[in-house]
Amino acid sequence: MVNLSLDHFKINDSLIENLKDYFEGKSPFQGLGLRNLSNNYKWPRKGNFPSIQSISSIKILGNNNYEKNIFLKEHSSKIWNEGSKFDIAKWAISVWGGIPRNSNETIDKYLNEIENKNYPSYIKGVASYSKILSFMKPEEFAIYDARVAISLNAIQLLSRSESGVIFTYLVGRNKALTLFRNSEPTKTKNLIKNGWQEIEKNKCYSFYLNYLKKVNSYFPTSKLYELEMSLFADAESLADRYLKT
Repeated sequence: MVNLSLDHFKINDSLIENLKDYFEGKSPFQGLGLRNLSNNYKWPRKGNFPSIQSISSIKILGNNNYEKNIFLKEHSSKIWNEGSKFDIAKWAISVWGGIPRNSNETIDKYLNEIENKNYPSYIKGVASYSKILSFMKPEEFAIYDARVAISLNAIQLLSRSESGVIFTYLVGRNKALTLFRNSEPTKTKNLIKNGWQEIEKNKCYSFYLNYLKKVNSYFPTSKLYELEMSLFADAESLADRYLKT
């Protein structure tokens, strides 16, 4: 179950400072972070924004896919509260989220846990169920997927952190991100040898949420989902910058 308190985590000040520098776009993160989110965020990568008419009467507005995603985030709680929970969850994971392989039984399992407020935090399926949670309560939950995990580790590596925190890698299909994940210096076993702390896998999502909300407090004009979108958008750039160092 997701724990939304930092009480059971030892605060890593280095991680907070690294993330602040990234979101502010400071060196070595020029051209990235929150200021550049509208230019860097592109989802879907190809084609038009997916139709939402099957789950909601709300018309998604915006001049481009970035603006449409922001509009969706701003209205997702309303869509969630007024529509079929299963249809919304399936659309959020499979259509908008681009993960079509979840069975109806798996989605039902996530919904049952969520509706009983036993919010999941285990690592298996986190890229899917975190989409449901963030759709339901975007001010409280954020998506954790393969791109976000790469970004979090790459930010610390680019910052030359000596007391880093290893965010659990997830399998992805992006070749550039796979190259980063398979690079010897970025592998979990080698980061541990270099003094980094490995988060227990089934606590990784809680840890991520807590730190993202902590860092969000330094950016009061930005929403939690904007920080998550930034991590998502910059994954390839961060991975590439590190591999070229």
